Amino acid sequence: MSDRDPGRQNEYEEERRPPRDGEPPRPAQEPEGSEGSSNSGDTAVDPATGTPNP
Repeated sequence: MSDRDPGRQNEYEEERRPPRDGEPPRPAQEPEGSEGSSNSGDTAVDPATGTPNP
C-alpha cells in the first residue's frame, strides 16, 4: 500500500454506489484507532440527577 494522500476520496465515501445491485453501498468501517472507544450505554452517573449509579 502506498503512503499517498487519498485526496478528496474519503470525502465522497458515503456517495459511492454499490458494486452490484442488492449490496450495501459501502462496508461498515470504523476509523483506525477506534477499537474499544464505543460507549457501552452504561453511565457512571444519572444524567438527570447527577447521582452516581450503583
